[in-house]
Amino acid sequence: MPSRLLAALAAALLGASLAQAATLSPEQRFRTLGDFSARKPGKPARDVSGLACMPAANGVQRCLLINDEGAFAQFAELAENRITPGATLPIIGAQSAPDTLGQPPQNICRTAGRFAELDGEAVAYADGAFYVAGSHGCSRNKGEFRLSAFHLARIKVGADGAPAGGVELTYRLSDMLRRAGEAGAFFGRSLMDDNGLNVEGIAVIGGTLWAGLRAPSLGNRSFLVGASLDALFASGHAAATEIPKLIALPAGRDRGIRDLAPLPDGRLLALLGPAQEQSLPYAVMLVDTARPEAAAFLGELPARGNGKAESLTVLAQDRSGLTALIGYDGRKNGHFESYRLPLPSEPR
Repeated sequence: MPSRLLAALAAALLGASLAQAATLSPEQRFRTLGDFSARKPGKPARDVSGLACMPAANGVQRCLLINDEGAFAQFAELAENRITPGATLPIIGAQSAPDTLGQPPQNICRTAGRFAELDGEAVAYADGAFYVAGSHGCSRNKGEFRLSAFHLARIKVGADGAPAGGVELTYRLSDMLRRAGEAGAFFGRSLMDDNGLNVEGIAVIGGTLWAGLRAPSLGNRSFLVGASLDALFASGHAAATEIPKLIALPAGRDRGIRDLAPLPDGRLLALLGPAQEQSLPYAVMLVDTARPEAAAFLGELPARGNGKAESLTVLAQDRSGLTALIGYDGRKNGHFESYRLPLPSEPR
């Protein structure tokens, strides 16, 4: 059967499953022992947008959290059903750093804006390093170009999770996103008015960084963009010339990717939500990047008032399924909850 027919069939089947989706029930609410930092000192964070953790050591996981209104990330420790906020880590300064790799993107967005917050939307961990990504999109309200939002950072850490060296910054994810086929045509356009490209999740598998796009949402498809870490963090200021991988997921109409989390077998969990501000439930999907047409919908999340599900972290996996931690933008300190998810077997 031709690949286009397979993709259409998969989208139709997924649409039916979305219409009949079961709502998942949380196992437990995680306690936050203290407040995560917000942009305003002394205020608890209400804009959590990503959390990634190292493998557990002695029952404790060292994690890094990002929010979308500051210029920093924050370490945390996760043990049992408790999250303990730790030290903050500056990602960018008050202006662009001269040693940032690659070249700043140009000739995008409606108007020029000031260098401001990182607009941090995603964090990942792999092989001794955390990665933090800005939205790589124009500002939401005015469609401004703010260079501060177009950074990808790498923070190498030791076995204890402490930083091992400075923060490495690169502009080259913009080069990759611009070249990402039909999705790349929406780079530098307004999210709300023009379905503009916006990064909300990242995951690292092997030598590839996968960026999950909140938008564009085209038909029933959302998109993953895969870029080589070697190309993203190559020394010097030359722009990246690599052509990235582009994968379309049958996510459903007006749905985009809100976060990503890798599984040990190389598959991904994708947290899905509205591409803009549509009234749609959030959901979880299992993705095999080698067989995207076989994506499996695992269920929808219950509504959490003004909370938007934007953080997805895999805590544990066994033969019967996995445990995932969901965090919410708009709720105090992320309102983290754990969910038990079924795990369809990996195809042979």
